[in-house]
Amino acid sequence: MKFSGGSNTNTAHQSFVFRQQYAFNYPPGIRDYRQINLWYNEMLFGRVDQGGNIVYPSEAFLKQLHTSGKRTYFVLNFVADAYEAFRDTVRAQETHNHFLNVDGTPFEKRFEPTRGWISINENYNTYIQDYYDSFVLPFMANPARKEDIRTFDDFITEFTRMIDRTSLLVPFTKTEYIVSKYGSPLTSGLVVEFANKDHGDDSMKILDFVNNINFELYREVASQNGFAVDMNAPWRLIADIGSDAMSRFMKEYDQSLDTVFDAYYYKSSYFDIPNLKVYLSDFYDGFVRSFPTIHIPHVGPLTPQAIATEAAEHGARNISLTTVENRDIMAPEDYKFKYNNLFWIRLCIFIRAKETNQNWDQHKFDHVVKRASEFYMYSTEMAMLKFIKKELERDPGEYFLADQRRRGSFDFKRKRA
Repeated sequence: MKFSGGSNTNTAHQSFVFRQQYAFNYPPGIRDYRQINLWYNEMLFGRVDQGGNIVYPSEAFLKQLHTSGKRTYFVLNFVADAYEAFRDTVRAQETHNHFLNVDGTPFEKRFEPTRGWISINENYNTYIQDYYDSFVLPFMANPARKEDIRTFDDFITEFTRMIDRTSLLVPFTKTEYIVSKYGSPLTSGLVVEFANKDHGDDSMKILDFVNNINFELYREVASQNGFAVDMNAPWRLIADIGSDAMSRFMKEYDQSLDTVFDAYYYKSSYFDIPNLKVYLSDFYDGFVRSFPTIHIPHVGPLTPQAIATEAAEHGARNISLTTVENRDIMAPEDYKFKYNNLFWIRLCIFIRAKETNQNWDQHKFDHVVKRASEFYMYSTEMAMLKFIKKELERDPGEYFLADQRRRGSFDFKRKRA
């Protein structure tokens, strides 16, 4: 393969040119191998199902990969079986002297796994703590708005303003996090890596992998066992769940391409509202702990009695023009009593509509909220969730658009009962 100098140190224009060269020069192979390009054509492979739902796997269907060391790695059960079959085939090929000169190359450890499934829940919990520390708390603590936040209602008003400003670049919900640049294909349970390399170093990919004498056989054996080689990370194998080869392993668990997402995966959007209740109450409680009091300015002239009281308490030269009061403290039952599910439905739709950059006006937003609320009250919660998902759908090409401009002109504007 021709040399490409692409790396993360290039300028944006240089990176584009070099990555185009790399993709153009990447060898097609002795036959037309399945190419899953997680940078371009299938960025959301394993994270979005056939119905457009953003998903993540249930841990109940994970299986440990065989390793020689103490580290443990997991993938979905049929993927683990397929990877073991892939390694068995490689060993057989090496026995027949078809796999040559592997010592000193990335293949020398005979595809010992170095990475597998990673927990979306653990990753997101870490992310959301950083989100609070880096965005929520500094935004709320800004002197221009801190003294306006006395109650949870006030906090929500400011939070929705923050979402409007930041959500195109920084996701809040787990659903949006999964498909954002902060998410990882490893959360799908369909990916195995056998080396730890720099994804941005194209020259290394060419010299160490693509130009290796065993690269073609490696791709062939991977394909025979249902895997596609990630062209932008040749040390990464992706379970091609639509291939005949992988279907053999899926059948052992009574699964197929048509059933696996319903059987093995959760639809993330179904948990958006419960997650909102937890994180927003935690955010507010944390804010009140950090800033328990609020300064209320006196309105109108001070009466002589008030002046005398202030002077007695603080001294004649230290008369305060504000009153210090405690911010509202919310008990867990207060959130349940004061904020019903219709409130959280409205808030969830607002946040997801901002994250997906819907081009709605206020009338459209209020209409979607009204219809979703009606589904919830007069039909089923599942009908409501499916309706919201349908209204928030977007084209696959919109997920990773850079430098998006905010569309839509709607505000949260809480409707009170």
